[in-house]
Amino acid sequence: GLLDVVKGAAKNLLASALDKLKCKVTGC
Repeated sequence: GLLDVVKGAAKNLLASALDKLKCKVTGC
């Protein structure tokens, strides 16, 4: 349902944010 879509989007945003942060810290 809609809640699943929202949860999926939030998870994707969180994952990409963590990736960017990791790139800043470790230099990818």
